[in-house]
Amino acid sequence: MDTAVLFETFARPQYARQVFDQIKKAKPKKFYFYSNKARVDRPDEVINNEEIRSWVKEVDWDCELHTFFREEYVDVYTSVQGAMDWVFENEEQAIVLEDDCVPSVAFFEFCDFFLDKYKDDKNIGFISGNNFVKGYQKKEGIDHIYADFFSFFGFASWKDRWRKVNFHITVDEVMSKGCFETYFFNEKNTYSFKKYFTAVADFIDETHVWDYALSLNCIKNKWYGVYPITNLVRNVGVVGCHSSVSVLDLVDYVEQSDYYPFSSQHIGEKDACFEKGMLKKTVEKKSIKSSTEKILKIILGENLCRKMKKMMK
Repeated sequence: MDTAVLFETFARPQYARQVFDQIKKAKPKKFYFYSNKARVDRPDEVINNEEIRSWVKEVDWDCELHTFFREEYVDVYTSVQGAMDWVFENEEQAIVLEDDCVPSVAFFEFCDFFLDKYKDDKNIGFISGNNFVKGYQKKEGIDHIYADFFSFFGFASWKDRWRKVNFHITVDEVMSKGCFETYFFNEKNTYSFKKYFTAVADFIDETHVWDYALSLNCIKNKWYGVYPITNLVRNVGVVGCHSSVSVLDLVDYVEQSDYYPFSSQHIGEKDACFEKGMLKKTVEKKSIKSSTEKILKIILGENLCRKMKKMMK
């Protein structure tokens, strides 16, 4: 496999080990090992961080190894975006895996192939390893899907797309230009995503978090995603700033074969069943959760809700 792989880590070896073991099976020719620094006032975090960094000694396959081990802790937003800036400064294309996104070996083959196929097609912004539609039935001769969705639990992209991402983009900016209406494939998706992004607009303005920013740039620039006909990555994280038990409910199946089920002509198409299933699993599910939290804040008060949320972590 020629495409570089970026492995983003911090201090969660129970998840990161699962990801690293799959990377070792894939044996990428270019491997970028990133580690944010642990916070010195958290002894367990320091131990976990050092354990993960020691894994660099296990890189025993023939590869071009790059390491970026931070000497000081940075917040999660700076950390993850910084890791991707690093790999795309050095590579024309790359596969990106956070420490709780466990891929099948087939995921690497899938990304490697379609990165090359679509590198010059500026309508494609990224390659995703996700298909959360239970019992998805692929059509004869089809081996990938074009979609107006944003799922980055294991994904790949190109330097030229990443460099064009405006991380200070706002929901108001994209919405005021009518981009939602011209981007999405149908009215249902337009309505659902407008509602969803409106609900998280303040969070995006405060954090400039990379995945929301990338999604908004896709809507503005009309960049679509390429998705697999079988799920290739499972998010296993339930401990961390943005992880929750709900990510474990997205999918209960990951492709077990080491090889992706390519068709002979590599035909891709839009799929209404895929769109409907992904919408139900992601945006609509998050919107229900967001609405429930707002109602609880009104009834119980924001301070009490915050305390309850901390107790549940």
